[in-house]
Amino acid sequence: MREATAVPSLVLPEAPDLAYLAKWTLRVVFLLGVSLALARQAAAAPVVFDASGEFENGSELSGTVTIDTATGVVLSADLSITNDTGETYLFNDRVSAKHYGSWTTISFGGAQIFPVLVLSVEGRSLVGYDGSSILPLYDAGFLLSGIVWAGGLYYSDESPLLSGILEPN
Repeated sequence: MREATAVPSLVLPEAPDLAYLAKWTLRVVFLLGVSLALARQAAAAPVVFDASGEFENGSELSGTVTIDTATGVVLSADLSITNDTGETYLFNDRVSAKHYGSWTTISFGGAQIFPVLVLSVEGRSLVGYDGSSILPLYDAGFLLSGIVWAGGLYYSDESPLLSGILEPN
């Protein structure tokens, strides 16, 4: 005679289909998360551009600008302007970009009474930007690129950029 093994009534029999489905669902969710993380990382495209140029008053522009060309955001800058007497102005904070018609203007600095460096490049956006000449002097009454001194009611644009370039490093 065979003896029966007692099975506690509170233990449910294992359903192999459910266990298999739960295991694969977790794997798919994990792989989807990894894929999204990699896609987000690939979307960021920071490019370092070398900047150089010469101003009307003989001052020289040099340094770098980092732009995320996937989003068109200027991430950082490390620029300097040296005049003919050896005095140097640094521009590495308060960076902003605005779009006007067929060009984009990037401003560096911005505190009152201190100089603001303005560089304009061709294009309605910095998305996909791969470098170009910096637009010089004036267009329709606007200073496209140069040093602007501002403080209270005082405004001077006596240092326009004659020529310059932003090129990938």
